[in-house]
Amino acid sequence: MPSLYIKGNILRKEDRGFEKALMDTLFNKLDPKRRPFCIITPHNVADIIATIRYAKSIGKTISVCSGGQSWSANHIRENNILINMGGFNHFQINKEKLTAQVEPGVEGGMFLNALMNQNLFFPTGHCKHTKLGGHLLQGGLGWNSRKFGIACENVTGLDIVTANGELVHANASQNTDLFWAARGAGGSFCGIVVCFHLRLFTKPLYSGAITQAYDMKHLEEVYRWAYEVGPQVPAAAELQLLMSRRVLKFLGAGIEASVPIFADSKEELEEAKAFMLQSPIKKKAFLSTPFVPYQVTTMCRFRAIHYPENHHWCVDNMWTSATIDELLPYLKGISKALPPAPSHMLWRNWHPSNRRADMAFSVEDKIYLGLYGAWKSPLQTRKSCTWATDWMRWMSHLSSGIHLADENLRNRPARFMLDTHLQKLNQIRAVRDSSQVFSTWPTCPYSSYDPRVLYP
Repeated sequence: MPSLYIKGNILRKEDRGFEKALMDTLFNKLDPKRRPFCIITPHNVADIIATIRYAKSIGKTISVCSGGQSWSANHIRENNILINMGGFNHFQINKEKLTAQVEPGVEGGMFLNALMNQNLFFPTGHCKHTKLGGHLLQGGLGWNSRKFGIACENVTGLDIVTANGELVHANASQNTDLFWAARGAGGSFCGIVVCFHLRLFTKPLYSGAITQAYDMKHLEEVYRWAYEVGPQVPAAAELQLLMSRRVLKFLGAGIEASVPIFADSKEELEEAKAFMLQSPIKKKAFLSTPFVPYQVTTMCRFRAIHYPENHHWCVDNMWTSATIDELLPYLKGISKALPPAPSHMLWRNWHPSNRRADMAFSVEDKIYLGLYGAWKSPLQTRKSCTWATDWMRWMSHLSSGIHLADENLRNRPARFMLDTHLQKLNQIRAVRDSSQVFSTWPTCPYSSYDPRVLYP
């Protein structure tokens, strides 16, 4: 068998430390019951090129991990080569040009904090530990994305190692096929991005949030109001409803309406606040705050209480333009079937822009619904793992597709890209990766799928 010589680290199945290194790539501590042939942690681009050539010489496929926030652990495949890009964690900021160069292993919260120290901003992920590699490749519905655009729209170029082991640059004028595919293909991208070139923004003058919390008995009124007000929510505001058995972590069952706001002027701030402060259901809230100024890093910490570490997770989602009357029976059913916190349901009023760039990312809709089942004991796995999957399956006739960030494709196949875009992506893969060295989504329409098995 050919040998691999690199400056980085190589761990094979039989090596001491392999299991710990593998599980350390997982935010979701649910063991996927799959094991790669080896784990490569490259030190530089030359290591990546050598690994690709080695994989092809021994007939192995490659999957890539930036930070391991994939709920379904799609970077872990049976008997393939896993490249852990966690060591590629450097970035450079050019304040004058409003640009940055970031490697895939950069933590979103750390990058955003560095930007804000220079009065700059970028729509990083809502959870601060999310690495930029996965966030940018799958789309990136980040902070202030309703106004600044989703994260991948603000990628202006990429440095990519191709399946042929070449380092190339892709942007709107060169290697345009790779540029198109990288913005939305997620784990099905046919290359390894070693650097993203980003467009930055000036930090909003005002940032903070308004919060209202409601008892579960007001469920219908709360969701009817959210549905009706959705089209009028200003772009500077993000209306999110989180339903759980422990609102704000310490209170009882209910619905937490949280509205982060990012405004560039006093007038924009007042406009963004009005729909919450003048809400006709505001008096029904058992907790209501005015607009409280927060740095976005503080908002990240608040968000993190709903996504604690060292838990097992089963997550699923859908985009929908269904009517509230169609949705309500399911919302009521979900409320009654809610597992203990931190399990929860997230409703996000989205109402996407009509100005999206032409790129692989292509499925979004008026409302986003996400189910996040969480548990700690392995004994709860079989019962807890079906909650999110089953409810989303029962609601699938109301869905226009899913978002890849919270995909559940191993358990429930779903549309994540327009058919025309998926066809184009597969054509690009056929040309750029004819030997199929890079793994694709495990349950794309051209893969086999067994719905009876949770984690094959």
